[in-house]
Amino acid sequence: MKKTLIIGALAAVFASAGLAAPAIAHQGETHAQAPQTAEGEGVVRSIDARANTVTIAHGPIAALGWPAMTMAFRVHSPEILNGVAVGARVHFELMNDNGQPMVSELHVLQ
Repeated sequence: MKKTLIIGALAAVFASAGLAAPAIAHQGETHAQAPQTAEGEGVVRSIDARANTVTIAHGPIAALGWPAMTMAFRVHSPEILNGVAVGARVHFELMNDNGQPMVSELHVLQ
């Protein structure tokens, strides 16, 4: 019983020391802030004018570290959706809206 308690206590000490090491190693480092804007290209999958959203199947967005995926985005203003149809290839710009991506520009590609 005593041996089990000692082994358990030693395991806890080593485990907590291992978790603390990365935190100590990163003290004083500054981390890059997320960019305020990012650009991407993709295909419009759906438009919801009432909710002011557009769903885009987009390629990777390197500035955000995002892989290719399909996402619904809020749009900055309803006019951004004028002339955009489902199936259109688009180039878009995202802005940071309180930590949430929002489409600030959307252009149909030829």
